[in-house]
Amino acid sequence: MSNSKTTFIHYALTFLYFISFLLIVYFLVIGADFYSTSLSDRPHHAAYRNLRPAGLTGHAFGVIGSAMMIFMLFYSIRKRVRILQKVGYLSSWLRVHIYFGVIGPMLIILHSSFKVQGLIAVSFWSMIAVALSGVLGRYLYKQIPRTIAGKEIDFNELDQMDQNLAQEIHSKFQIEIKQLESIEASIFPPIRPEKGLFVAFISMIYNDTLKPIRSYRLKKYLQKKLNLSSHAVNQMLVTVKRKAMLQRRISMWNATHQLFHYWHVFHKPFAIIMYIIMLVHIMVAVYVGYAWIF
Repeated sequence: MSNSKTTFIHYALTFLYFISFLLIVYFLVIGADFYSTSLSDRPHHAAYRNLRPAGLTGHAFGVIGSAMMIFMLFYSIRKRVRILQKVGYLSSWLRVHIYFGVIGPMLIILHSSFKVQGLIAVSFWSMIAVALSGVLGRYLYKQIPRTIAGKEIDFNELDQMDQNLAQEIHSKFQIEIKQLESIEASIFPPIRPEKGLFVAFISMIYNDTLKPIRSYRLKKYLQKKLNLSSHAVNQMLVTVKRKAMLQRRISMWNATHQLFHYWHVFHKPFAIIMYIIMLVHIMVAVYVGYAWIF
């Protein structure tokens, strides 16, 4: 049942991403001439009354985008309020949180009609910082192994999983420990956290970027060396990649948690600034009569 629920959420969000990006591209295309017009000439453009921030469509972007940014807060509430901790999987809440964090800022950019100035510029660039750092946070979050419910797996359990995978690989494919370590190193070369968090972080990204190329080369090498079919090597690599990732997570356990801590220190102030100024902007807009269709 749990797998079916997470699968449903995965496909539902994939569909929403597709529709959302399609709509955003559509409005970018139909509004390209307006958005590329100089600020002084925009009031004379045919699309001005519709696509300007106070226009029917432009205001809609702001309302929906702001609502999405507010909905993002439900993920934090879900994590911290005990009574809600049994409502859905935290991993599913995170996926929805990321969806709002991706699409919401895009709608706000359309709402601004690519024109930001004054106090709103502070909120706008804080939003951009929050969105970009959110991508980084998601990457770091994935480096910390968790259960399907989103609960972090402790170090001892992770180490036991690593040993179990090593035994599984040995029994299935008759690969010795030293040979397995060599294969793992060819997929994810060892990272030395003692050289500094920044160097370790860059090394992680570099290794992940090159992983598809290294996996392809390794596949060809193993086919020749072990005289196995492409299908058999693919099966073996699936398990070996899991083992290599587990090994990296073990070696980077402390460094990843430290990086995640520093990410929070960077991410939260920008989020607070963004929400405060956004709230002020909404209150002022409503006060002076810009209430969209309401």
